[in-house]
Amino acid sequence: MRDTWLKQAQEGNPEAFELLMVDLEPLVWRICWHYLGNREDASDCGQDAMIKIWRGLPSFRQDCAFESWVYRIAANCCMDFLRKRKRAPVESLEPLREQGFDLPDPGPNTEEETLRREEHARLREAITLLPPDQRDALVLTQLEGRSYEDAAEILETTEGTIKSRVNRARSKLKSLIALEAPLPGQGGAKNAPGDHSTGRRDPS
Repeated sequence: MRDTWLKQAQEGNPEAFELLMVDLEPLVWRICWHYLGNREDASDCGQDAMIKIWRGLPSFRQDCAFESWVYRIAANCCMDFLRKRKRAPVESLEPLREQGFDLPDPGPNTEEETLRREEHARLREAITLLPPDQRDALVLTQLEGRSYEDAAEILETTEGTIKSRVNRARSKLKSLIALEAPLPGQGGAKNAPGDHSTGRRDPS
């Protein structure tokens, strides 16, 4: 049935598009939330992603899974959004606490709370510096909560590759934070790693 809805949506049928996106629209919004971390920005970016998915349907040639194509559009919208705004939000990244990125609980102290929020912002911005393949694997498995199998299907690779990418992403995040690498929109490149992400998918 999805193939039928896809064909009709590609021909410009909005009702078919709604049916096609019943299961995938929530994924779009969650991906935007995981990348951007606040409701307003996630909503704006989610709407932009949905428009791009609709407009891009005629060019979708089914050379990859439709869910994978949708995910890539949503993720790229988020990366474009962050580059334009040159800042990252400061919402909690609780799912990553269990992966070795635990931040101290400062309690009610205003100054310490500010520092904590800045650390959260740095962590989220550091995620945007990851190579696209590592970033996608990390977001899907650690933030989106997908299994390695599901992530492998969406990103069209193997479970082993996903596990490897996640491990490399964790290691790189720790290095970026430890080095206090300059983040998007900040001056200086003294400690910046040499392989900043451009938001484009590495050929692999």
